[in-house]
Amino acid sequence: MIYDYIIIGAGMGGLSAGINLILNKKKVLILEKNSLPGGLVSTFKKGRFEFDTSGYDIYNYGNEEHIGKLQKLLKKYEIDVDTKVVPFNSRIKELNTKKEYELKGEFEDLILELEEISPGVIEKLKELVKMTKEVHEAVEILLDGKTPSEEEYPNFYKYLDKYALDVLKEMKFPKEVINILSVWWLDLGSPLNKLSFIDYADFLEKLIFKKNVILNNKNLDFDMKLVNKYQSNGGKIYFNSKVINIINEDIKIVETKDGLKYKGKHIICDLAKYYVFKDLIKEEIKSVNRLENARTIGANGVVIYLGLNRAHEELGLNNYKYYQFLTLDSATNIKYMNSLNHSTWVGYVPNVVNEDASPKNTTILVLKQIYFEDVFKNQGAQDYETVKNDIADRLISQFEEAFGVDIKEYIEEIAISTPFTIERITNSVNGSMYGYMKKGYDSSIHRIISYDEEKVPGVSFVGASGLLGSGIDNAFYSGYYVTNKLLKEKE
Repeated sequence: MIYDYIIIGAGMGGLSAGINLILNKKKVLILEKNSLPGGLVSTFKKGRFEFDTSGYDIYNYGNEEHIGKLQKLLKKYEIDVDTKVVPFNSRIKELNTKKEYELKGEFEDLILELEEISPGVIEKLKELVKMTKEVHEAVEILLDGKTPSEEEYPNFYKYLDKYALDVLKEMKFPKEVINILSVWWLDLGSPLNKLSFIDYADFLEKLIFKKNVILNNKNLDFDMKLVNKYQSNGGKIYFNSKVINIINEDIKIVETKDGLKYKGKHIICDLAKYYVFKDLIKEEIKSVNRLENARTIGANGVVIYLGLNRAHEELGLNNYKYYQFLTLDSATNIKYMNSLNHSTWVGYVPNVVNEDASPKNTTILVLKQIYFEDVFKNQGAQDYETVKNDIADRLISQFEEAFGVDIKEYIEEIAISTPFTIERITNSVNGSMYGYMKKGYDSSIHRIISYDEEKVPGVSFVGASGLLGSGIDNAFYSGYYVTNKLLKEKE
């Protein structure tokens, strides 16, 4: 059989692409190297705990009042997802100044807190909120294949090539307010002096109006709904099928590790271009090399999964998120995040939002530390276990000290994921969790605008390394966007 499309990787981008194509009556095969779907959006068991491998936040899903693009797309696919809206509920510790902040409630409450810190800033914040709505609307128009009017969306064009930090300074926000508005840069994977203002404003709009949600069930339940939708409409998916070779001819031949070969007219990769051309196609394309050299591999990191044998209230873990920064100035902070033992990290306690995240009277705590260098590359096999256990011990101790809690004696289960773990699961370069870093000259908008110029005949790319960057919503929507483009080309 010759398939219309062969998709390599059953991550969010690959599954979304498969569903869209199969609903459009195409012959589709998905090959997944792992035994489970989802890529990094999966679930694993340890003891009586089920840990979701990715961060718990899902952006651009929305609520009844503001329906996000992800929710619209899932409704189009007729896939029901059970979610809970996450309010602002974070504690933030800044080591350099010894200051601590607590963000609770809605964005309006944050505005009032910032007004207390810097009287008079409220009008600037209202202006910023208006700009985020305008930018987001313009981005949505662009994603729908139309061109936003410069007359209607002047700020979108005015700030298209500006960095987030420069715009906030131009608006004359005080430094402390900018620092607090920078907190979410760890979610985006780019400091504000490198992040496009358009990407920053678009993210803020989702955060303020659509809010982020978490799943009531586990990531794997969500993954299986996607797989079932795909299979029930005639799609084929083979697990434990690691692709080792692609012969890039008019009819592509995809070879797996077990020696099987599949033919397809077009290949869609839920993988980084660098990996695909270097390790699978083994073909040098100068335009791809130029593009890859111009981009920056996103951050990698270590994730510590802790199953605690007490309820979160008993442990004093009453916030959903905990951040520790050396400094809230993201441009300065990133300079210190290239060694194994830096002091910036984020923690999640999903039980605060979803009481069923773990068995009754237990708590899940996830600690994530990210790096902007390949800090593990010089760690030999003998040192690996020692290094990752030392990092876990240090992060747990720092968490206890920063927020005045005692968790060590209540640890029932612990699992540690490193860049090697991520690379093994996803084949991402250097174990990156963020795909390619979004920068001013390589923002999601620039990627969308240059999509047609960057196309490689017969091969397309979706997922975190694609158009919109990391995040469940971005990776999933990329699958829909790219396949819609392909379907229109074939009409």
